[in-house]
Amino acid sequence: RRGGLVNDKTLEGLEKALQYGGGEHNVGDVIAKILANEAQLWQAEGALIVTEIHLTPRKKVCHFWLATGDMAAVIGLSYDVLDWAKGEGCDKATLAGRMGWKKVLATEGWSPELLIMGQEL
Repeated sequence: RRGGLVNDKTLEGLEKALQYGGGEHNVGDVIAKILANEAQLWQAEGALIVTEIHLTPRKKVCHFWLATGDMAAVIGLSYDVLDWAKGEGCDKATLAGRMGWKKVLATEGWSPELLIMGQEL
């Protein structure tokens, strides 16, 4: 379920997710990272996820960078992503998102680790 074509609805969802993320990237930036194999695009009916692999000195981390779509479909697609990440040798998965994800993902094995804060300069 990796790859596929992005349509108008998923582009709109990506734009919203990027706005929530502070406007550090636009959709073109995301597409460029995917095409450069610096990010992975995951799609299923009603869901889209973009991940990145982060290498640290002690861990290989699959970071869920962006997600959009129907909540149940996104969670369902996340299982495929996690299975793939394990197969790629990842030790951990992370995500940064809106506070609403905390409650939704608690039943999926996710737990808060850090608080990310921002300030426009």
